Amino acid sequence: MPALSSAPRIRFGRFELQPAARKLLVDGMPVALGGRALDVLLALLEDPEAAVSKAELLGRVWPRAVVGDNTLQVHVCALRKLLGAQTISTVPGHGYRFTSALLDEPAPGSAPAPAPCLTPHNLPQPHTRFIGREAALEQTAQLLLTSHLLTLTGMGGCGKTRLALQLAQTQLPAFADGVWFVDLAPLSAANQLLPAVAAGFGLREEPGAPLAERLTAWLARRSCLLVLDNCEHLLDATAAWVDRLLSAGAEVRVIATSRQALGVDGEQLFAVPPLGLPDSTQTKANTDTALDSEAVRLFIDRAGLAAPEFACSPEQALTVADICRRLDGIALAIELAAAWVGLLSVEQINTRLNERFKFLLGARHAPARHQTLQATLHWAHDSLCAPEQMLFRQLAVFAGSCTLAAVVAVAGLQDEHTALALLTRLHDKSLLVADPRAAAPARFGMLETVRQYAQEKLDAAGETTAARGRHLRYFTGLSDEANSQLQGPQQGLWMARLAADQDNLLGAHGWCEQAEGGASMACQLLANLWRYWVTSAQLERGHVLCQSALALAQRQPAVDARWCGRAWWASGQIAYRMGRYADSLACAERCLIAAVANGDAEQIAAGLGLHAKGNQAIGEVETALLQYEQACEVARTLDNTAWLGTALNNLAELHRSRGQHPAARACYEEAIGMARRLRSPEGTFVPLCNLARLSVVGGQLVQARALLLECWHLVFSAELKGMDEDVLEVAAGLAAAEQAFALAARFSGAALARLQQGGSQREPVDEAFIAPLMARAEQALGGDGFAQIQAAGYALSHAAAMAEVRQWLQGGQDG
Repeated sequence: MPALSSAPRIRFGRFELQPAARKLLVDGMPVALGGRALDVLLALLEDPEAAVSKAELLGRVWPRAVVGDNTLQVHVCALRKLLGAQTISTVPGHGYRFTSALLDEPAPGSAPAPAPCLTPHNLPQPHTRFIGREAALEQTAQLLLTSHLLTLTGMGGCGKTRLALQLAQTQLPAFADGVWFVDLAPLSAANQLLPAVAAGFGLREEPGAPLAERLTAWLARRSCLLVLDNCEHLLDATAAWVDRLLSAGAEVRVIATSRQALGVDGEQLFAVPPLGLPDSTQTKANTDTALDSEAVRLFIDRAGLAAPEFACSPEQALTVADICRRLDGIALAIELAAAWVGLLSVEQINTRLNERFKFLLGARHAPARHQTLQATLHWAHDSLCAPEQMLFRQLAVFAGSCTLAAVVAVAGLQDEHTALALLTRLHDKSLLVADPRAAAPARFGMLETVRQYAQEKLDAAGETTAARGRHLRYFTGLSDEANSQLQGPQQGLWMARLAADQDNLLGAHGWCEQAEGGASMACQLLANLWRYWVTSAQLERGHVLCQSALALAQRQPAVDARWCGRAWWASGQIAYRMGRYADSLACAERCLIAAVANGDAEQIAAGLGLHAKGNQAIGEVETALLQYEQACEVARTLDNTAWLGTALNNLAELHRSRGQHPAARACYEEAIGMARRLRSPEGTFVPLCNLARLSVVGGQLVQARALLLECWHLVFSAELKGMDEDVLEVAAGLAAAEQAFALAARFSGAALARLQQGGSQREPVDEAFIAPLMARAEQALGGDGFAQIQAAGYALSHAAAMAEVRQWLQGGQDG
C-alpha cells in the first residue's frame, strides 16, 4: 500500500497531521511537537497496520547518529502523552504500531466531535463566547510552537486575557502535565508572585527550602504550560523568575499577558490588535460587511446577553458599526456599550459615546480595573513616571498621528532623542501606536478612546490652551513650508505628507477661533493650503475653511493684512472651481484692494488673473483680456516665474475660447516651459492638459495622445487627485475625435463621477470643448446606448477608470 505519511493530511481523534507542512493540529489549532517525535510518528504512519521495529525506527529518525533504545522510548512516551496512550501500542519482539482509528475526510463545513480532554488544568471556565480573533488565535498558536515565552501585549481591555485563555484551551493535549493559569492582578507586591504560582500547583513553602528553587526544579521536570495573566505591575519580579525558569532548561512553556514586554531573552511578543472593524467606505453600501466584522459580532453577541430579544436590523447594523469604530475595536469598551441594549437603543448608545468615560460602566463585581473603561486607563496612566505622564497628555492635541518633529515642537521637549525615548516607553506600555502605513518619517498616534482620556488629563492639568497654541503654531509653520513645495518637484511628497497630517491641519484651523492672533493664522493656513484642498479634490471642505477663516478675520481687527489679502485670493480660487463665479469675483476684488494697499506685487498679479477668470466665465471677455495682459505684465517683473506661468495659461484659455489657436498654443508652450524648468508637476499639468484639449480640437490627435499620457503620469507621480477628472475628460474627447465612441461615452461617465464627487464644475471653455464631441458620440451610439455606456463609466472606481485610460493611451501609442 502507498505510504500514508505522504498524504496531504491524516486525521485521527481530535488530531490532524499535515506531513508536508510538518504540522500537528488539535481541534484545528497547531500544537507543540518536537521534530524527532514527529519523525517517529511519520515513520509509524508509513503503514499503520504493520509493526515497525526499534532498529528500523532508529535508522529512519536518527540515520547518522548512534542513539540507544531509551532515546526512542522517551519520544514514544511523549507521543503517547500528547496523543493518548491507546494511539501507539508496543508489539513485543517487533517494536511499535500506530493503532488509533483513522478518520475519513469530513464533509465540507463539518468538524469532528472533540474527544473529552483528560489533561489536568485550572483554566477558568469562560462565561461568554469567544468571538472573532480567529487570525490572532492561529498566529499565537504558531508562535508557541517555537517559543518558550509568548507575551501578549496591548492596552487594558483589548482582550489579552481572553485570547490567552482560548489559546491555552487549545493547547491542553500538547502538555501531559497540564495547563495552569495564575492571575497576578490581585497581587500587590513582588514577594507575593512565587507563592501565588506555587499555590496553583499545590506546592507549599517549607523551612530551609527557598520557594524559587523548589518551584523551578519542580517545573523543570514537567511538560506543562503556565499562563501568567496581568504581569505589568510586577514586571521586574515576573521577568526575573521566568528568565530563571527558562534558563533551567525546563520544558515548561509560558504565556504571559502584560501591557508591556517582560524583556526576557528569547521572549516572543504578540501585540493583541483591536477587534476587526468594518470598512467605513463600504459599510453603508453593504450591511453584510458590518455584520461580518469581529467587533460588530462581539457587540451583537453581548447585546443578546443583556436583551435576548435583541435582533440587529440592517439599519441598526450600520449604527453598531459606527459604535465599534468610535470605540476603536476595544473589546472591553464594546462589551460595556452592548450591556446597555436592554435599556437604550443602539442610536442612543451611539449618542452617549460623546461622554464615553461616564457612560461605559461595568458590573460592580468585575475587577476594579475592568469596571469602567476609564478605570483601565487610570491603571495604565498611574504606572507612568512624571515625564511620561506629561508627554501622554500633551499628545492629546494631535488628531490621527504625528511625526517625531511635531512631538518635539508641541510638547516642548529638548530634542528628538528625548522625545523618542519617551515615545518608546509609552508604546511599550500600549498607550501609543506606531502608524503602520507611514514609511518615512515615522508617525505615532493614539486610539481615539485613549486620546480622549489623555485630553481629560490635559484639561485637568490646565495645559490645554498652551498645548493647542504650540500645535497651531507648528502646523501653521508647516503650511508655510508646504506652500512653496506644492509648486515644485517635491509636490507629490508634500501632498502625501499633508494628507497624513490632514486631521492635524483641520484641528489647527479649529483652534484659531480661541487662539491669540488666531485670525491671522487661520488666513495663513488657508492661503498656504488652498492648493492642497483643490488638488486633493476636497473643494467643499476648502470652501468651509475659507468661510470660517475670513469670518474670523472680520471679527478680529488685529489681523495681518498681507495674509488676509492672500486668504481672499485662495477663497476666490476655490469658489471659481466650484462654479461660484460671482463669489470668486468678489474675493478677487478684496484680494486686489489688499494687495495694492500692501504693495504686494505677487498678489496684484494673482488678483488680476483671478478677476480676469471670473470675468471670462460670465462673458466679459474684453475686460478679462485686458486683465490677463496686465497680470502677465506684472508677473514678468517678479522673481517667482510660477506666477507668470499661471498668467500665461489663463491668457491662453481666453485665446482658446475665442478660437485663436496659434496665440493659445504659444502661451501654453511658454507656460509649460517655465513650469518644467521649475520642475512643478501641477504647474506643468494645467497648461499641458489644456494644450491636449487644443490639439484634439485642431485634429492633432497623435500629439494630443502623447500630451495626455504625460498628464496621466503627472497625476500619479505627484498625487494630483483633483486633476484626474481633466485626464478622463480629455480622454473622452480624444476618443470621440478618433471615432471610438463607446470609449468616449465610458470615459465621459467616469469624468462626470469625479466632477460630482469633488464638488467642482467644468469651466465654460472646457464645456465648449467637450459638449460637441459628446454630442457626436451620442449621435453615433443613439441616446439610450450612449446613456447606458456612460452610466457604466460613471460606476467605475477612480483607480479602474484611470487604469483603463492609461492602457488605451499606451495601446494607441504603441500601435
